[in-house]
Amino acid sequence: MALLKFELKKIFRQKKLMWLLVVVLLGVGFIFNQNFSKKETMKERYSEVIRPYSEEADGLYRFYKDVELKGNLNEAMIKQQVHVNEFGTIFFHWKGAIYNKEWNKIPAVEQDFLKTVASLEEAEGGFSALYGLDREKAIQKNEWLLKHDLPYVDDEFPLAPALVLKQSVDFLLSAGAILFLVLLFGNALTAEKEQQTWLTLKTQPITRRQRILMKYAGMLFVMLVFLLLVACIGLLIPYLFGEQAWRFEYPQLVQSEEVFSFISTSAYLARSFVLFFAAGTLVFSFIMLLSSQMKSSFSVLVMTGFVGAVGYSLTLMIEGLQGFWNPFHLLNISKIVSETVAGSFWLFPVSTIVWSLLILAAAFALPEGEKGLFGVSDVKKPFDDGRTRHVRAVRNSILFEWRKLKRQGSLRQSVIILGLFAVIGCFLLGQISQKKEEEAIAGIDGSITFFKDTVMPEYESQLKALEEEKAEAEMSGDESIDNEYIDVNLAFYEALLAFSKEELANEEMGKRAYEQEDWQAFYQYQLYLNKRNSGEIASEYHNWILGESSYVMLEASKAEKEWLMKHDIQPIISGVEIPTIYESWGDKERKKRHAERNRKVDNNGLFSLYLYFDNFVYFIPMLLLLFVFGAGFAGEKGKRPTIQTLQTLPVAMRSVFLGKVTTTVLVGISGLVGIFAFVLLVGTLFNRFGDWYYPIFYYNSPKVVEAEGYTGMRALEGGFDFMPLGEYMLSGVALSVCIFLFLIALVHLLGIFIPRAFVVYSFVGLICGFGYFLSDKLGDYAQFSPFTYLDIGRIVNGEVATVLNNPGVSVLNGCLVLLGVAVLLVGVAYVVLRLRSGVGAERKKEVLATN
Repeated sequence: MALLKFELKKIFRQKKLMWLLVVVLLGVGFIFNQNFSKKETMKERYSEVIRPYSEEADGLYRFYKDVELKGNLNEAMIKQQVHVNEFGTIFFHWKGAIYNKEWNKIPAVEQDFLKTVASLEEAEGGFSALYGLDREKAIQKNEWLLKHDLPYVDDEFPLAPALVLKQSVDFLLSAGAILFLVLLFGNALTAEKEQQTWLTLKTQPITRRQRILMKYAGMLFVMLVFLLLVACIGLLIPYLFGEQAWRFEYPQLVQSEEVFSFISTSAYLARSFVLFFAAGTLVFSFIMLLSSQMKSSFSVLVMTGFVGAVGYSLTLMIEGLQGFWNPFHLLNISKIVSETVAGSFWLFPVSTIVWSLLILAAAFALPEGEKGLFGVSDVKKPFDDGRTRHVRAVRNSILFEWRKLKRQGSLRQSVIILGLFAVIGCFLLGQISQKKEEEAIAGIDGSITFFKDTVMPEYESQLKALEEEKAEAEMSGDESIDNEYIDVNLAFYEALLAFSKEELANEEMGKRAYEQEDWQAFYQYQLYLNKRNSGEIASEYHNWILGESSYVMLEASKAEKEWLMKHDIQPIISGVEIPTIYESWGDKERKKRHAERNRKVDNNGLFSLYLYFDNFVYFIPMLLLLFVFGAGFAGEKGKRPTIQTLQTLPVAMRSVFLGKVTTTVLVGISGLVGIFAFVLLVGTLFNRFGDWYYPIFYYNSPKVVEAEGYTGMRALEGGFDFMPLGEYMLSGVALSVCIFLFLIALVHLLGIFIPRAFVVYSFVGLICGFGYFLSDKLGDYAQFSPFTYLDIGRIVNGEVATVLNNPGVSVLNGCLVLLGVAVLLVGVAYVVLRLRSGVGAERKKEVLATN
């Protein structure tokens, strides 16, 4: 216990727990502020949720009214019309409750709607806007709300404390949070080795097992503090500034494929807390194992990140690995919590504990090591065999910094790790691409089978029965038989059969074109699907409803196929639509499924880089290289302040500073661009170089669309265009280099004033986070903020400029602003050091004069 108390005291004195408090406050505050800002638009959002239902109800009403006016209603259709007319009263009350914000009345109205839909189906009618699994989920959720007497709440932007805490948990208790804790506390053991205090502990009558175990217990204590902060702050902020209803009975969906259920919010939170703590115990036990064998904190953190990233990616890609026995799957906290329906959930934390104990046992059993990454010894030979050179101050400082980088070995280790990451990433992308292609082709096969074996035989059977009925009526001369009714139904099924034959012919053409690699014909097949989805191809009896789709998505999807045919480009086989920001999805799960189904993945060189820029992967090499170069002067301070040695040399500190900045810029940019080039090379070797003119969807802001001489494409919601993939890649590389330069300048400026490297990195993260958040509020001035351009994917494709309606937010302006601010920050740092050196010289003169 004394040793544990000693470890806890060190944790408290390091003041790192304050950073946990800051992160939780910022995370919960961001979520609550976002939800609170949407409070006044809750009526509009919920109106969009029910809009597809009301549109179909109106369409059904008009359809049955037209048939009634023509006198063609049969007995079944009369029953169906009764239920369709009931929709009018229901939606009148539903929209009235929304307008008056009577959220407590909505569950009862929704229940009437669901009962009417069921009655319509019993009368052999149909309601396509809500059917199947979606309808079952709506029924169960509605029953839950009525059973617990709960009003309707906005699931996307809630203000109730329990639901804000649930959103905070989803955001904060994730693999990213574990990574943050690892960066903050993962060097607890190796820091002792680097600072030689581990040798002091070895002199004490404490076994090696006890030392490791107490370090591990300290990390578990940190996780408990983090969970406590999330729970308290996640409830306190919405209670003080939002709603005061402590209701933990709100239903949360838990779904795995076609199986689903609802659990209370309290049960969902309990799952999240338990699994996060269990996953943390697993990760920190692995860190203890590495720390017992390595001496460098950098090596331990890099190896942990590399092993975790590769294992986690493989697990996401291969479904067979997604079991409770796989330690990497245990890191997918949100997926396990939201998709484990049966009582098998508790197998996951139990499995985590077993793995943690096994790993700790290995750490205890293996003899202690002092190696670096890849087993390389930390003992260094004299640089360049001891030869030295004398050059000018700045150039000498550059050489000095380069020698430090080379001797430390961190840069070489980082490049090797990033190279391995690129190779493995290319392999994973290839597997995902192949899987998506197989799913798309399986979908074509399924459609062909469905039309051949189910739809067409059914229509043909109906036609045959109607023709026999008509022939019998004509032969018998029975006037009681309504021949006009039979003719209407014959025309109905003949039109549906013709439409089905056209659909089948197109599906067969698509499959044949794929097998023969006739990509022009394959694009014709996809274009047919896009035209059908947009309502251009329909039969008299096939009603087209916009639903959640936007006109931009429909038109862009068609334009994309025309571009691909024009440039004769090899396809990346996936869904046929282009998800955009204009879709009005009421269901998050449906939005997620739609985006995933239409997400394009390939491992050719150019497209691999596109995926890196579009999915924030570019931050991995950027942040790793930034970490390697230290935090400027802050890296020379701390418990082993090497800056004191530098200050004894006859070299101005501003020269040392310029040497540090120049070395970081030259080596960092070379490493960053080198990694991108290596990704391009690996993708080319694994697959192919890629198509320079592959179309990337590009948003045009409203101001651009409304300007005179606009040449892009238009749809109801906005304008758009396409840009070549090669141009996108060049823009992404240029912007990433400028972002890196900006971060380098910011780090080195803060390093002058802050004595600890970790605090510098933390401040950089906070500044960038706040800056990015505030940049969205600047409107017409957002183009002048360097933080606006941190999201490369949304900058290059014009999404940020469109959301802000600010055409000034562009790649060119981003590069100019980032470079300008970087130069300004370096200039400020240089002036500060010059002033300090002047003040220091004056003090020396005063001391000499006094003596």
